[in-house]
Amino acid sequence: MLVGVLSILAACSNERKGDVLSPSKLEAILYDYHLAQVIVADLPLAQRYKKELYFAHVYKKHGVTKAEVDSSLVYYARYPEGLSEVYDNLSSRIEADIKRIENDDRPVRLREPVAVVGDSVDLWYDTRLVQMNSSPLAGNRYTFSIPTDTNFKSGDRLTWSGTVLFLHREVDSLRHYLHLNLRVKYLNDSIVSADTLLYTSGDFSIKVTDSAVVKSIDGTAYLNSADGAGQLLLVAPRLLRCRGEVLSDTLRSAFLH
Repeated sequence: MLVGVLSILAACSNERKGDVLSPSKLEAILYDYHLAQVIVADLPLAQRYKKELYFAHVYKKHGVTKAEVDSSLVYYARYPEGLSEVYDNLSSRIEADIKRIENDDRPVRLREPVAVVGDSVDLWYDTRLVQMNSSPLAGNRYTFSIPTDTNFKSGDRLTWSGTVLFLHREVDSLRHYLHLNLRVKYLNDSIVSADTLLYTSGDFSIKVTDSAVVKSIDGTAYLNSADGAGQLLLVAPRLLRCRGEVLSDTLRSAFLH
């Protein structure tokens, strides 16, 4: 876009037009425009035709046209200090986003130390919508850890479940998959681990049980994408803790009816 701006710079008028975008408006548009460029660069070759759709969405989001953005860039290019300030702000904003991502990408997400009471409860503490992509920096791995409390009893059944939606295309190759792992450590130092692999969108359910008392619960979701094009949503995850008595009562009721 800037190349086109420089090519017509000599032909533009020195008078500022009324439709020139404000610096803050231009900064917001350029931020989304450059994000769209990053997304397009990560698209597989077969989907590069979507390039213009991403850029068109940026213009639509901000209620402007490409011509209006180009003409505003032409104007600001005649005043290097103004354009430099816009890009300085953009640079600072992007650096802040990178730091935020690095800080948020903690290896373990701990539940707040609040006891969850009940024989059949949902222990999930984090967001109900997890977005993952193939980038090691921005989110190809999601992990959580749940410490126990006095409400955990021997024989507790743990079930991690939810729905996985692969975006843009179905991941139907052995080179593309989501690996889910639930790992439970018990007070007797035994460890029980359960895994599943998903290659296409769908529901998942991982169950772990043991006669001992739970000491800690850890879970990991790892997105492997050979061509770097994988993106997915982990929707409505739940971590259910059920007591044996509760399950028995449920089964007994089912048989009686």
